[in-house]
Amino acid sequence: MAKSSSSSPLPSSPAARPQIGLVACVAFGVGTTVGGGVFTLSGTAVNLAGPAAAVSYLLAGIVMFLCALSFIVVSTRAGEGESGYAPVGSILSPFWRFIVMWAFYLNGATIIAYLTVSFGDYLNEYFLPAAGTLVLALAVTGLVTALNLGPTAMVARAETWIVGIKLALLVLFSVWGLLQLRLPQLERPLPEGAGGVFSAAALLFTAYTGFNVITNMAGSVKDPRRTVPRAIMLTILVSGLVYLGTVLAMTASGITRFTSTGVSQAAEIVMGAWGGLLVAFAACLSTLSGANANVLGASEIMLRMVARGDVPPVLGRHTRHGHPYVSVLLLAAITVLLVVLNDTTFVVSVANVAAIIAMVVVSVAAAVLGYRKWPGEGARLPLGPAVPILAALAAAAQLPSLNPPALVTGFLLTGLGAALYFARHLQRGGAGTQLHANRQIDSLGTPLMSAARRPDRRQGGRRKVRPPSGPP
Repeated sequence: MAKSSSSSPLPSSPAARPQIGLVACVAFGVGTTVGGGVFTLSGTAVNLAGPAAAVSYLLAGIVMFLCALSFIVVSTRAGEGESGYAPVGSILSPFWRFIVMWAFYLNGATIIAYLTVSFGDYLNEYFLPAAGTLVLALAVTGLVTALNLGPTAMVARAETWIVGIKLALLVLFSVWGLLQLRLPQLERPLPEGAGGVFSAAALLFTAYTGFNVITNMAGSVKDPRRTVPRAIMLTILVSGLVYLGTVLAMTASGITRFTSTGVSQAAEIVMGAWGGLLVAFAACLSTLSGANANVLGASEIMLRMVARGDVPPVLGRHTRHGHPYVSVLLLAAITVLLVVLNDTTFVVSVANVAAIIAMVVVSVAAAVLGYRKWPGEGARLPLGPAVPILAALAAAAQLPSLNPPALVTGFLLTGLGAALYFARHLQRGGAGTQLHANRQIDSLGTPLMSAARRPDRRQGGRRKVRPPSGPP
């Protein structure tokens, strides 16, 4: 396989030591994962699979768990300051590293649209019925865009609290519903037969992809070879338990056909009107924070692609405070287009195609590591390349269950990225923007890194970090 020095670690400095801890990683992972995946997709899953939607979530979780093992063995070989995707460049080739990063950028971009529509659905139905979903979705798109062109750190630092609030409310709903669940409710016929269970599982694949934000930060966390695997596993475990509890509580409501605000619908039956309002509040909070987290994560990926010289440098242009405004505005434009399209299933399916492409490539890279007997420092798996190969096959097996237009769109958009990559590597220039992106990453000066940092209690305050330098 081809190797390249372009995947070598970025230069580091004593002031740029990793300082992102386990709590911050898990908060961002769970915060990005438990968003629309539970508040809107749960209703869609029950409509497809009935009570067996719990099985669909379980199947999707198992596939994602296998893929996560591949991500762990790859990301724990990242150098200090590198993205967890960087080792793909030396294991396979820089092109495949780029494909993984581009696919996750596409995944984040499409998920933002899905989350803003979910926010609009809940806010419209429960709090602002006169406004309309489309208007509210476009308004929150503007809000999230503005947040990411300004002081995002303050908003993003509240992510731990936001995650805690929404998880507490979902656990309350789950426990309340499980206490009312009866066996006959689980014996209802499947609306779409056994095929509905697998269709729902394929659609739910993206419900677990939030852990990739942890992979993105892998080279900038404290003790990454311990923290990253724990954070990824905790994110999938917590998310999976929340999903299972929620879908079983929804089954206890007796409703057989849910709208896009299905969790609140079920909460109204299970807990009363106050429960519906509480869950709707959690949904608005969750989808808003999830959209913001995805903008942060996608912009981080874009900066790293610029730093590698993989995309045109214009995509890395930034404000004087270091915010990549071109990437943020591009995400806003994509979001507006998809919101106006008004086809949630299509949007989620495209996001799934992008995620599956990334999962397959990373799993292949992990299989190569297993074939080579796990060289270098980092996590290892039993049975050599067997587990990563199984992960790649399991991820690819989800594709036939997605609708054909979404499959074609997902692969075309991935191909567009490949064209950008090859066009960029045939050109020269943009060194100033590329240098600035490197310095931002090296100093933990990107918006995502600034948001994820926590004070160093051992020194009684925040560790000082060298501000990014370079052209304004």
